[in-house]
Amino acid sequence: MTAFKPSGNKIVDDFIKYTLTNRNEMISKMEFVPYDRFKNIELIVGGVFDKIYKATWIDGPISYWNHKKQKYDTYGEMKVALKELHNSKYISSEGLNELKMYYKFTLSMASYDPYDNDGYYPYISKYYGITLDPTTQNFAIIIKYYELGDLTNHLSFTEEFFNRSWLDKLNMLNNIILGLKNLHNANILHGDIHSGNILLEKNFAIIGDLTAAKISNETLDSDSDEIFGVIPYMSPEVFLGQKFVKASDIYSFSMIMWELMTGRRPFWDRNHDADLVIEICNGLRPPIVTNAPEGYIELMKECWHNDPNERPTVTNIESKIKNILLIESDNYHDNNPTKIIRSPDIGPITINSSPLRSMIDFVEST
Repeated sequence: MTAFKPSGNKIVDDFIKYTLTNRNEMISKMEFVPYDRFKNIELIVGGVFDKIYKATWIDGPISYWNHKKQKYDTYGEMKVALKELHNSKYISSEGLNELKMYYKFTLSMASYDPYDNDGYYPYISKYYGITLDPTTQNFAIIIKYYELGDLTNHLSFTEEFFNRSWLDKLNMLNNIILGLKNLHNANILHGDIHSGNILLEKNFAIIGDLTAAKISNETLDSDSDEIFGVIPYMSPEVFLGQKFVKASDIYSFSMIMWELMTGRRPFWDRNHDADLVIEICNGLRPPIVTNAPEGYIELMKECWHNDPNERPTVTNIESKIKNILLIESDNYHDNNPTKIIRSPDIGPITINSSPLRSMIDFVEST
C-alpha cells in the first residue's frame, strides 16, 4: 500500500501530503486512513462535542519505506483511539490544530526512534493521522490507545491509588514533567493540563490531548479567542485575561502534584463557578497535607505561585523531582518509605474542558 490516500478534503490532503514529503523520519508522517481499515469500533467516551472510540486498525501505522517494493510497509494490526471532531465535514485548517501541533513537536524530536522503548519517550501521546466516518461525515483523529486510561480514572479506583508507593507516584510525575519539558523545548504550550489528559500504560504516564496546544509566541489573550479548560487547573493570570505562558502549564502541573499527594481532585467539593475563579485569583489553593516526601510540598507551592514569573521552569522542576526521587528511593530500600495517608472519599468533579471566555470576561470586570 502507498501512504497517501485522498480524503476528499483539500485542507486535510494538503497537510497529509506535506507530512509525507517534508521529512524522512517516520515519526513525522501522517496518514489519511479509510474508515473500512478499522474494525471492532466501540464508543468509549460520548461527549456533547467530541466522541472517542476504541478501534482495531487493521494495517497499523507506516513503518518504513520498502525500496524493493517501492511502498511503505506497516506495523500491522493495533488498537487505536478515534477522536471524532464534531461538525467537521467542512473542516478548517484550525480544525487540524491537534495534528499540526503534534507534527511540529515531532520535528523537534526527529532524532529518536518512536518505536524504541515501546514508543513512550518522549511522554506525549502518539498521533497517526486522520480518518472520515462515512455515516456522520465527521473526521476523526487517529491516536494511540492507552490500555489503562487516564489519571482521573486511576484516582477513582481508591484502593489501587493508595496501594501505589510514593516511588511510583514520583516516577509518574517525572514522566509528566519530561513530557512537558519536551513540549516547552519545542516552543509549544499544552494549554489544558489536567488529570483527564494524563494517560497511563504499564509504568508510564503520558501527556495527551493537544487540542488547546499553541505555539508559545502566539497570543492567547485576544477577546475573540475562546479559552477552554478545567477551572481548578487553570492559572490565575489566565483568569485575569493575561497571556497564557509556559508558567501557566506549570501551575496546572502543581494541581497534578496535589492530586497524587491526596488522592482527591483539587476543589472537588466546590462548584466550578465565578466565585471559585475569583478566590483562586486572590490566592486560594487546595489545603496542604503532610503525607509527602521531603521537598515535595515546597516544590508544589513554588509551582502554584500566584505570580507566573516566580514559578520554576520545567528544567528546574525536573531536577528537583529527580532529587526527591533519589531520597525516596533510598528510603524505600531502607524499608522506610514515605507513608501513604488516606484522604477522605473523592467527590464528584468536572473533568471535561469547557468554554470559559464569558466567565473570564466577568472576572476581569469585577
